[in-house]
Amino acid sequence: MSLDVFNKMLRKNTNHEIQLDNLENIDEYTVNEIIKILDIPKDYIISNVEVPPYIYNSKDQIEKTKRPIVRDGIHFYNYYTLPSPKGYVAPVLIDILCPKEKLPKLNNGHLEPAITVSLGPNDIYARFAKKINKFTFLKFKINPDPKTNWVVGSNYYEPSYCLHTYSRATNGPGKILSYTTQSNTEKLFDSKLNENSFNALSKTTDPDKPNRSFLMQDILNRGYNLETVAKETKVSLNKLKKYFDKKGVLNPKELNKICSLINTDPSFYNDKSYKEDKIGRYYYDYKDSLKTARKFKSYEVATIAGSARSPDLTGLFLKVKNNKTKNNCDLLDSNCSHYLVTKGNIEFHSRVNDKFEKIKMNEGDSIWVASYTKHGFTGFGALIKISDGQNFNYLEKIDLINTYNLRKTLRRGRKDKVNWGYDTKK
Repeated sequence: MSLDVFNKMLRKNTNHEIQLDNLENIDEYTVNEIIKILDIPKDYIISNVEVPPYIYNSKDQIEKTKRPIVRDGIHFYNYYTLPSPKGYVAPVLIDILCPKEKLPKLNNGHLEPAITVSLGPNDIYARFAKKINKFTFLKFKINPDPKTNWVVGSNYYEPSYCLHTYSRATNGPGKILSYTTQSNTEKLFDSKLNENSFNALSKTTDPDKPNRSFLMQDILNRGYNLETVAKETKVSLNKLKKYFDKKGVLNPKELNKICSLINTDPSFYNDKSYKEDKIGRYYYDYKDSLKTARKFKSYEVATIAGSARSPDLTGLFLKVKNNKTKNNCDLLDSNCSHYLVTKGNIEFHSRVNDKFEKIKMNEGDSIWVASYTKHGFTGFGALIKISDGQNFNYLEKIDLINTYNLRKTLRRGRKDKVNWGYDTKK
């Protein structure tokens, strides 16, 4: 609606008139009247505090977040939260307290995918199923070699609802870093779809080849049937039927023809395969991570286990051995990142609005760094870096890739308050 029409409706219950340049100082009563007229949730129109370039917490600050977890009748874990912006899902450090003599009780898993790293100082046990075998109950090792222990320990990627729990493997303490990030499908399972819609989604989506189900649905959405698709693309009807019955395949050229016909992106519908075991887990012994060690900019890095199922969720071990570079800001990432200092003394450098800033960091300190923030590290030590898409995710990247005249949109789209050109009286 136009501003004139809107203000006429608003004046029935308030004395406030809305203009595009007076939106900052509106009282709570008027806000409630506005959301009644627009029939939207309040958080659609309430501005959020801008996410900072970084958030630093010392080891002492992190330890103050300690809270005990009781499970199976014992003090099972201690949890500690790493720094994160308000409203973000934060990674946690977990003290493993279940004794080695006791089989640790499983949790129920969770929707959100996660990366978990064994931090030591001792090995622990990791359990992944009710039935115990070498595959489901294993030693989650730390790296004992002082020459290479910047790669601290073993690590793994955990898919949705993967059962897991931990216990000590010795009489000494153990700790993990667990980075459980936000799920992009959470709202679908919560409130975005009504019960009828969600049940229909479940029934019509093949759990093994969901990409084919969604392609078939998009063909129907655009008013095509398989007979018409076969005629227009010259892909045989029999081959199409076998493909959607999971009894055949389409080559890239055939898939492109179909997507060109219905005017959609073929990359959404490719059959996919993933590096994972039979429970969707991707496990790296610390020796596997060491095999990936490589030079990267002013650091040595090694890979932490991840999965193409969660393209935003990635991790690295970083070795810092550089005390010469001044204002070292050689890192710029599209994803936001959490860093945890695991060894030594390190100086964090950042460049924000052309101003250089520094923070001295010691073992146990952590810092969260926002997307596209120039930063880097000097000193002698090691860090764990785990990144996710809460600040800028791969779905948003796809939207930007698909955006017409991206340069203009980037210029104008930031906090756009420009009206449509016909919503006020001349």
